[in-house]
Amino acid sequence: MSSVRPRTSRTWTWASILGIVALVIVALSVRVPEPGSPSAAASTPSVGLVDAGVIMSTMLRDPAPLFLPTDFNSSRKTYVPREPGGAFGGFQPEYVFDPSRLVLHLPPPVAVPGAPAEALSGDPPGAPFIGFDRADPVVEPLSPRTAYVEVVSAGTGRSVFGEALSDAHPPQTSVPWQPMEFIAAVDAAGLVGPVVPTVRSGVGEVDAYFALYLAETLRIGQRLAPGFYRISVGP
Repeated sequence: MSSVRPRTSRTWTWASILGIVALVIVALSVRVPEPGSPSAAASTPSVGLVDAGVIMSTMLRDPAPLFLPTDFNSSRKTYVPREPGGAFGGFQPEYVFDPSRLVLHLPPPVAVPGAPAEALSGDPPGAPFIGFDRADPVVEPLSPRTAYVEVVSAGTGRSVFGEALSDAHPPQTSVPWQPMEFIAAVDAAGLVGPVVPTVRSGVGEVDAYFALYLAETLRIGQRLAPGFYRISVGP
């Protein structure tokens, strides 16, 4: 029993010594930062927060449109309206003529009639309706309308023949006939076969009449040079 107690006390003694040494080492390793010197303080910026030069440079580089009013291109002025009639108060009158000798050569005044009837009585226009219903108009009768033929070259489109058909008497129908067109082939001997209708008049009898008329009465084949032609006949 007596040998165990000295060993235990000795162990606690060494543990206490080691703990104290550890605390000393930790205390020496931890240092409180010393306050910096005034020279190490942050230097004052070279440009203040409110610098007129920087503000002006920023305004000049402003991407806003130039037509908007700014402190550089516009200013607010106090407008004081003048009294009525005082716009030219600061200017002295300069007369070209002497007001005391000014003479205007004006024509005599004209008396205006009080009613339209009085104006007509002073300068009557006469009788503007005297010719109405006093004589029958003379109307010349129009010449009787006849058919007309025009021949155009199919190759060039140039008109080569045109004539009024005064002796043509197409059959009288209740339906008015429309202009028609034929195709004709001509050689040295005349027409190469009968004319062929391409645009009809709307009346079969009239088409047949003019197809025969062109070949036998007008003899269109003897009037044209060899070639192909478009023949138009209209009323």
